[in-house]
Amino acid sequence: MIRRDELRKLKVEVEKIVNEAFEFAKKNEKNKNDYILFLSRSTYDPEARGIFSPWQLDNSIQERIDRHRVDFLLQYLTERYNFQTENSVDSKFTLTIELMIYSHLWESKHNLANFKKLADFCDSKPYDWNVKIPEDSKYKFVKDNIREVFKKHNLKIYDIFKDCYSSQLRNAFAHSLYHFSLNGNNLVFENYDGVKYLTEELSFDDWTIIFLKSALLQNTYHNKFNSEIEELEDGKEFEVIMEYNEEKIEGIISYDKSYRRFSGKIK
Repeated sequence: MIRRDELRKLKVEVEKIVNEAFEFAKKNEKNKNDYILFLSRSTYDPEARGIFSPWQLDNSIQERIDRHRVDFLLQYLTERYNFQTENSVDSKFTLTIELMIYSHLWESKHNLANFKKLADFCDSKPYDWNVKIPEDSKYKFVKDNIREVFKKHNLKIYDIFKDCYSSQLRNAFAHSLYHFSLNGNNLVFENYDGVKYLTEELSFDDWTIIFLKSALLQNTYHNKFNSEIEELEDGKEFEVIMEYNEEKIEGIISYDKSYRRFSGKIK
């Protein structure tokens, strides 16, 4: 359960946290206008060599594929937390749906790749043209390459990852290793072992905060990313350095507001 004013405060808090991370990332890019490569969803496709340029812009196919999941999340948040009463009301049905959404949010390679790129900028690393998210050991990957980078630079987004990204919760839902306590107020995790998995129970209220922070983080990131694109000056040309493996060339990228598309050329 969460009160209406508590959710408002949480939304504002997450927005400030995401804005802080984006601003820090922009200021710490390694090469001038690396941030434009990020916004233009630039990728490198070695298989295109000889047919098209392997340096590709506006590779938004994954976002289009994920569109229904984003729409579902927004619809759920709107309907579930519409506060027709002062407080939200928990039920086993809604909690089960939220566990599913939570798992999808944190298992998404697309989402994790976005945060990896953001963390790289914060750490002044070059733009990663092809982020590889491992099939296994995602927790270690996220901890070492995303969470701890945010911590290193004292960014508050670290706290959301620390408090909300949990292999145990995802494992519990994926393998049906949880149940509702007999008193009806807690989630009980059957994969608790006191060594690797340290959470034995979560109150419904504590779960709600974890879920909402996770959902708001993903939604706010999506909104911030798109607003950063729309704030670009129409038609302005940005000189960029494009590096992948041993290749390094210079190019120019611009954004057309009317078509909402990036275009580029090799210098």
